Amino acid sequence: MNRLIRAMRAIRVLALCGLFVWAFADTAGAAATAVRLACLGEFESFPAWYAHERQWDAAEGIAVELKVLPTGRLLVDNMRALDWNLAACGGVPAMLAMLRKDVYAVGVGTDEAAANGIYARPGSPLFTADKAEAGRLMRGGMILCPLGTSAHQILLAWLEGLGLREDDVVIVDTKPEEALAAFLGGMGDAVALWSPAAYEARRRGLREVANGKDCGLVQPTLIIAERRYADGHPQEVTAFLRGYLQAVAALESMPDREFAPLYRRFLKETAGREISVEEALAERAGHTLFTAERQRVLLGGERDGEALRGWLRNVIAFHQKTGALSSREAGELERLPLVTPRFLPSGTE
Repeated sequence: MNRLIRAMRAIRVLALCGLFVWAFADTAGAAATAVRLACLGEFESFPAWYAHERQWDAAEGIAVELKVLPTGRLLVDNMRALDWNLAACGGVPAMLAMLRKDVYAVGVGTDEAAANGIYARPGSPLFTADKAEAGRLMRGGMILCPLGTSAHQILLAWLEGLGLREDDVVIVDTKPEEALAAFLGGMGDAVALWSPAAYEARRRGLREVANGKDCGLVQPTLIIAERRYADGHPQEVTAFLRGYLQAVAALESMPDREFAPLYRRFLKETAGREISVEEALAERAGHTLFTAERQRVLLGGERDGEALRGWLRNVIAFHQKTGALSSREAGELERLPLVTPRFLPSGTE
């Protein structure tokens, strides 16, 4: 059933890819070098947007252009057509690009595990059932979820905790906004969402059954660079990261009263989303940003990226469960030297 659903899904790539393009070149100066960043309108993109607000990209001699897409899987699957230089997306889709040897992981955006989750209607018996009963309730049930994403990773971890496998349920491959609309219309028994779509779900009365942190996951979003671009333009990659990490440091120390309106404007301008002050602060609480010092620890070590690789092993295991990776490919990913600290600026704090 799941294979049939996957085969029938319609991918409207051109329409989706053109949804939002936020060009920064206009204020960065004629001499600035354009750097194309593909991303989702989510927390890991916020520092890039804020760096431009403060013109820290222009100070580095670059002009960042954001292309905002609905899912990381679309971003990765269409990287050639989109022609991006760098991207910010979940580790789940990024690993597929790493397997193709198309990208380097040059930074960590956030840990978003606490912000991604499974939602159900408020009257669902899932909220009062123990694990064994919840497993019986969900067996044969329908769940709306974007396949090959961090939401899918949480879903499988949640099902495993209930004693179920992916084939024990019917998973309908649906983008978050469409999944939420369909679920509110009565389709399915549960829906897997990430923020900020999760906030709309809560506003509409849905309740969280579990999130990634509950399921024992760390879900890093990654800053990835197209390999040929990074090898040919290392200074531009480092310039982008220097502005990004400068923004991270500023946002980390920013009081809530300044952070909330800024984040609300970011979502409105880049993704067309409206959220409340309370939801903006919940976004802050549900995501972990990583300073330059922490980036060096995560990406460095005796082997480049040893700490980050530990997080990504769960992602590799997820792809094996879905059949996206064979055992041979999983082993190859473990050995690939594609996580590297060499583009991180040496003096950024």
